[in-house]
Amino acid sequence: MDDTDFLKRLKERIESSTAVTVEVDLDEDDPCNVAVDFSSAVPRVIMGTDALKYPGLARMLMQYAILCLKTGRAAPQEEFLAFLRRN
Repeated sequence: MDDTDFLKRLKERIESSTAVTVEVDLDEDDPCNVAVDFSSAVPRVIMGTDALKYPGLARMLMQYAILCLKTGRAAPQEEFLAFLRRN
């Protein structure tokens, strides 16, 4: 699977888990970045390029994006860890 297909599937999984339409972008400058930008009508999920190298990291970043989209804000570390423990 190439990077474009991987990002497309990641986007589909995030959207199906949250019922929110999103854009998924890669951050080429910061390989371990993860963020959810709510400043536009369609939220942007930004992931570093390490998500393409490490499947476990990609899954965790996806879970972080899902939590943020469900709550409508950036999640603090403690809340994210509790969310991971429940899932």
